[in-house]
Amino acid sequence: MISERLAHALSLNATGVAALIESTLLDPFAGVDRFRDVVVEASRWGFRCVVVPVSTLASIHRLALDHGVRLCSVAGFPSGFQPLRSKVLEVEESCGFNVFEVDVVPNFVYVRSGLWDRVYEELSSIVDVAKSHGVNVKVIVEAPMLGDRELEALVDIAYRVGASFVKTSTGVYSKGGDPGTVYRLYIIASRRGLRVKAAGGIKSFLDLALAYAFGADIIGSSSATRIMEDYLRFKEVMVG
Repeated sequence: MISERLAHALSLNATGVAALIESTLLDPFAGVDRFRDVVVEASRWGFRCVVVPVSTLASIHRLALDHGVRLCSVAGFPSGFQPLRSKVLEVEESCGFNVFEVDVVPNFVYVRSGLWDRVYEELSSIVDVAKSHGVNVKVIVEAPMLGDRELEALVDIAYRVGASFVKTSTGVYSKGGDPGTVYRLYIIASRRGLRVKAAGGIKSFLDLALAYAFGADIIGSSSATRIMEDYLRFKEVMVG
């Protein structure tokens, strides 16, 4: 599987590479102009979507609509400490700006404590609200920070509540874009028909290609344009 997927990634054209990338800007110190720039860059390259905080949606949703760029937001980012009603409110507000997906951070205190009923209740409530608006949910599992049993249990709950993806990490507390982490999550997720988003430390076309080869369906990165420029250099060398 890995060699075939790697060969496929390396053979992609620019449109195919860009379609794998979710251009992410979750920097709390970025100004509104930077968020607008990310939308324009996504339109230029054809990225899968732009991932931004809920509070920025009011400033960029019209620009995104005009440029044909899909928006994705986050809930509970990055710690997951927020109470359930706060996360639900984030999802509801995001849906009001026509996002098509939301990346959700669960409460890892519950996860590490083995309070699986609470994890299920939280994620089920969030997914139900999102799906009532036609919005899909990715559950961020922070895979490098969890043991095998914890990760298996969290992924199983994500599957049972109806999430569409599990995402390797926030990129804040761990860098989950490495091949080992991606493959570990892929093995668990694929048994349940869940797709994998790799995120955390993916900054080059090679990083992207390896994450894809080891089982990621999509890639989240704050270096999306840099990845595309790296891809173009790679293709130029290969042709030359």
